[in-house]
Amino acid sequence: MITEDRVEKSIRYMAESDEGFAYAHAKAKAIEKEEKIVKAQAFINAKRLHDTVAEANAVAESSQEYKDWKERWENSLADVKLLENKRETEKVIWETWRTEQANLRNT
Repeated sequence: MITEDRVEKSIRYMAESDEGFAYAHAKAKAIEKEEKIVKAQAFINAKRLHDTVAEANAVAESSQEYKDWKERWENSLADVKLLENKRETEKVIWETWRTEQANLRNT
């Protein structure tokens, strides 16, 4: 049985994590949009040293700036997913408690 204290904790967490989840999601979207800028800057630098677009593209995608961007983006996605998973776990606890309460009323 899920206790009322545990359900209160779940509801409190869901309510208090709304803003943090929204900010984490917005941050991930913003970082995602930076890809074109980071890649273009790396491409411009690489194009000075390489003759073909394919070579410059390969160098741009392996540049430190692009790797740093990719790591920031992946970390921000992980942060969003972690918050999403925690919120989903708390929803399951709340729904389970509701089902338990309904079953108790029916017995």
